[in-house]
Amino acid sequence: MDRVRTGIEGLDQLLYGGFLRGDAILVAGAPGTGKTSMGMQFIHNGITEYQEPGLFITFEEFPQRIYRDAASFGWDFPALEQAGKLKVLFTSPEVLQQDVVQDNGLVSEMVSEIHARRVVVDSITNLRGVCESDAQFREAVYGLVNALKRDVLTTMLTQELREQEEIGTGPEEFVADVVIRLTRDYVGNHHMRFVEVIKSRGSPQIAIPSLYFVSGGGITVLPPFQEPLYRFEESVSTGIPQLDELLGGGIPYGAFYLMEIDSDINQDIFDAGFAREALESGDAYVRIASLSDPGSRWRVLMKMAGDETRLQESIKSGQILFLWPGGGQAAMEAVQPEDFRAQVDEMCGRLGARPVRVQVDITQLLSLLPPGEDYRPLSHLTSCCRKCRAVIMGVVSPRAVSGDQLEKLRTTADGIVRVWTKGNYSYLQVLKTVNSARTPVYAIRQIQRTPFVEIVTH
Repeated sequence: MDRVRTGIEGLDQLLYGGFLRGDAILVAGAPGTGKTSMGMQFIHNGITEYQEPGLFITFEEFPQRIYRDAASFGWDFPALEQAGKLKVLFTSPEVLQQDVVQDNGLVSEMVSEIHARRVVVDSITNLRGVCESDAQFREAVYGLVNALKRDVLTTMLTQELREQEEIGTGPEEFVADVVIRLTRDYVGNHHMRFVEVIKSRGSPQIAIPSLYFVSGGGITVLPPFQEPLYRFEESVSTGIPQLDELLGGGIPYGAFYLMEIDSDINQDIFDAGFAREALESGDAYVRIASLSDPGSRWRVLMKMAGDETRLQESIKSGQILFLWPGGGQAAMEAVQPEDFRAQVDEMCGRLGARPVRVQVDITQLLSLLPPGEDYRPLSHLTSCCRKCRAVIMGVVSPRAVSGDQLEKLRTTADGIVRVWTKGNYSYLQVLKTVNSARTPVYAIRQIQRTPFVEIVTH
């Protein structure tokens, strides 16, 4: 797709690269949220970074005021005008309405003169003031947008929201291809600004409120997610290729990754993928505090994937070990901390230098340990596994453990993946990794083929 980049750090990420060529963009917010600043930056970056001349139309400010405000960010608008790359037009809503419908009007003349590709109209709130009804206002905005689209101009319209006014119901929002909302909210004792892409017709967008800052260089957006700082050279697959990609390649050897999975989601779909990858790679696989008998959901999924025979052979060869319960027994027994530590030490010694993948049902394990002794055995497990560079995938149901237990787990974990249900849908988000990856919220759905779960990224 032909993308029009804003050049505003972080904002293009939310837009999957920028606006579509010819889009009409509505930027709405309360006074002081930075609407005009965003418009000026969109025009300035278009000229200086992407060789796209621009037209800035204002109803409220004289050109000298626009020049002054732009200069405060280090943008020399008069110099750009002299270079034939920019036009700043101060007019009234009535005059603009009459002008744009003419083939040889002033706006059309300015666009042709500088070969403009971008235009900002600041703001259409003034246009509303000269309209007697919403229908008339919608017709005026529609006519303005269509006139500017004749020359394939990418148009940004700013709109001032009155106190308590919500975005999403006005006629201008139906006309716009993209709707961006700027808001302010208290964080602690400080006012913080947030930007959210509400709508992006014909293009994906990440519709989550993101912090933005207005500084000497203009607007910078800080999305609440981050691409992995690097990809692991050696890592273990989770069994879900899409999740591996979000993690930056998988789980690195020697790491403990925590899966926080709501109790109403089948965690076995994550267990099965992890186990299948261990069988495929030849790594040892240790399953702790999880039901592993032939009737368990985990074994059913392994059978569905065609791995039942290979699983049985791996159990006989010692590639797969079961601890609490061992040998596939279904009845869960109380775990004494000293016995657990001894078995962990024996496991590490028995497997030696062989790569190891450990799957532990932390919710079940904590319930089997005596009160007050519920964390130290798990800490011993993570410590031993890190020493021998084993990979641990621990699964916990956040609602089934205490807040203190969950906080300790989150502190110890090298990575955290959260999976939960709200309403009729399930969601996944990567919150923490060794390589600092953090993702937006994605919808997920269970499927009948391997890897049994699909992450819907668009």
